[in-house]
Amino acid sequence: MLGSSDRVVPVETAIWLDQLTAAERAELGRGAGSIPEPHPDLLVVGGGIAGVATAAAFHQAGLGSVLLIEAGHLGSGATGGAAGLLTPEIHEWSDPEPFVDLARASLGQWAELETAWPGGVGLIDVDWIGLSPDPGGLAPHQSPAVEWLQPDQVTRLIPGLSLPMAGALIHHQGRVNPLRSVARLSSVLPAVATGVAATGVTIRGDRVVTVDTTAGPVQPGAVVFATGLPPVLDGLELSLPWERVKGHLLVTEPTTLRLPGIVAPVATQLEDGRLLVGGTFDIGDESPAVQPEVIDSILAGLYATLPALRGLRAVYQWCCFRPRHPDGRPVIDRVPGVSNAWLTSGHYRTGILLAPVTAQTLIRWIGSDQPPAEAPAWSSERFAGLHGR
Repeated sequence: MLGSSDRVVPVETAIWLDQLTAAERAELGRGAGSIPEPHPDLLVVGGGIAGVATAAAFHQAGLGSVLLIEAGHLGSGATGGAAGLLTPEIHEWSDPEPFVDLARASLGQWAELETAWPGGVGLIDVDWIGLSPDPGGLAPHQSPAVEWLQPDQVTRLIPGLSLPMAGALIHHQGRVNPLRSVARLSSVLPAVATGVAATGVTIRGDRVVTVDTTAGPVQPGAVVFATGLPPVLDGLELSLPWERVKGHLLVTEPTTLRLPGIVAPVATQLEDGRLLVGGTFDIGDESPAVQPEVIDSILAGLYATLPALRGLRAVYQWCCFRPRHPDGRPVIDRVPGVSNAWLTSGHYRTGILLAPVTAQTLIRWIGSDQPPAEAPAWSSERFAGLHGR
């Protein structure tokens, strides 16, 4: 039993901010409270990873001036609470092939950004291992990307498992600190306004002519709403079904045990030896507070799988709400009835992974005024007849 001097009171925030440099932290709050460009060619509403990636891609493509506004600081929503895991291959077991292809393409774009972006975007190449007591329980078919592991192979990679388990190994997946990626991507943007919320829109004909904000009106050439959930603004008629799914995560104190990358559903090892654990689905819990019993259950699962870690303590613990549409996949579409406004919402558990392909889809659509070939997969029309929450 731990003595009182050994007790750790976990910080109830994600670890990501504490890993940033001072310059990266400052970037997340840049331009607070004022609008530097009231007549941008593109206004992006929302400073999560999808919004920042879209604004950065538009700027880098030389398509015109861009203003990004965010009600809080950059990454203050679901982005800042995400685990930052980029694992497209595992979606082959749960999602349609077109979705998986786009997820793979997006990881490829992450790799290109890491090479080409000033200072990189913080991408870490990592292997993914999925564990299962049942060797046939991992997938209905064998993907070429998967190396199937027998229990003795898993034991060599992960000594100390409480039960023999088979596994699936996938090389060259990815991981990022999501706030670092947001800060690095936004650093090229000349016009960022944090602490500025959109409050309404004025539409004339089929065009948004003004977006009202808490810092004054903006008159953009085009608008992208990247607000996680579908935007709810005066003057904007939009009805999409959605829900928020709460999830808890924690990060432990450092441990000498070394995991070979992402070990699902156990933990992911961070650079300093800490373990990132969790990603729960707390259906029906609408409280923004961390629930101690959920944290306890996450730790109990870790100890049960790797008994040598019993007593390892959580140093960070947090929760966030993931925006979700009924089929678990995002909307990337033009706002119905409006020719110069687009939205992206409901990225659920793949917002970080899909950010680059979301950005490219939007800027190609905006630049050409024609929907890209992949657009039907993300269309809001698939929810025709359903109503917003």
